[in-house]
Amino acid sequence: MRGGFRMKTFKLVRLQIVENDALRSFDLYDGLIINKEDEKQTWILEAFLSDKELDYFNNIQQNRENLEVLAVISNERNDPAAFYAHVHEVRHIGNKISVLFTGHIRNQRNEYAEDLLNHLVSDSDLTGTDLLHEFRTQMKERPRLKKN
Repeated sequence: MRGGFRMKTFKLVRLQIVENDALRSFDLYDGLIINKEDEKQTWILEAFLSDKELDYFNNIQQNRENLEVLAVISNERNDPAAFYAHVHEVRHIGNKISVLFTGHIRNQRNEYAEDLLNHLVSDSDLTGTDLLHEFRTQMKERPRLKKN
C-alpha cells in the first residue's frame, strides 16, 4: 500500500495484568487491539472498564510503569497474547474509563500446557481422570505458574 497506513484491528475480549506472581483481571465492557504493523512492531490496546479502576490506572500512568499485559484477542477460547506495555492515556467517559496501552508483543514459545502438566503431576496427588479434569479446567482458566 503506497503512502498509506497498514494496520490490523481485532476485538479485545479479556484483559489481565501480571502483578508479581498473580494476575489481576478486569471486567471488560469493550475493547480493541490494533497491530500497527510498523517497523517497531507496535500494538495499541484500548480497554473500556469500570471507573472504579480509575485510580489504579492513573497511578500506573503517572509512575510510567511498564506492565506485562495478557490479552485474549477475538475469541474467549484463544490463548492470551502477552505484551510489554505502558498506559498511554486514561479517559473518564461517563461511568467508565478508556485505558489506552501502547506496547510490544512478547515473543514466547507456547510451553504453558507442558508447564501446567508438569506442575500438576509434581505438586498434586491427582491421577487418571481427576488429573485430566484438573488439567482441562486449568487450561481454560490459565492460572499463572511459578517457575522452578
